[in-house]
Amino acid sequence: MKTEVPHHQVLIHAMAVSDYTPVYMTGLDEVKNAQDLHTFIHRENHETKISSKEEYQVLFLKKNPKIISLVKEWNPAIQLIGFKLLVDVSSEELIQVARESLVKNHASMIVANDLTKIQNGQHQAYLVTDDHVLEASTKTEIAEAILRYIK
Repeated sequence: MKTEVPHHQVLIHAMAVSDYTPVYMTGLDEVKNAQDLHTFIHRENHETKISSKEEYQVLFLKKNPKIISLVKEWNPAIQLIGFKLLVDVSSEELIQVARESLVKNHASMIVANDLTKIQNGQHQAYLVTDDHVLEASTKTEIAEAILRYIK
């Protein structure tokens, strides 16, 4: 994305990449017998198949960088639309978290969703900008509102 962002006027960052990436996986016994767990974060798996001999596997994950937080570094003039998905929170909390993301990422708009409010063709969302909060009830309404905003 770093090479593409500078060549565009708008980025609709519609989903987060995975927050974590796998680093190393091993059996539980190896982890229990280890003197220092930090050694596992510097290892790599070279097998192409996960062994089924172990009853339990332990997966070490490393946090990925937040791409949305880098976009404005790559292109300060880009119109950045981000999304925030939370689960089972009040509309006030959802809007507050969206406002924080708006400021933190220097976004133009954050579309805030609650997973519990996405069902049966309905998709309640709050489109949060510096000075407005617009509520939408379907994916079509969300898309149309974003399109009106970026024009």
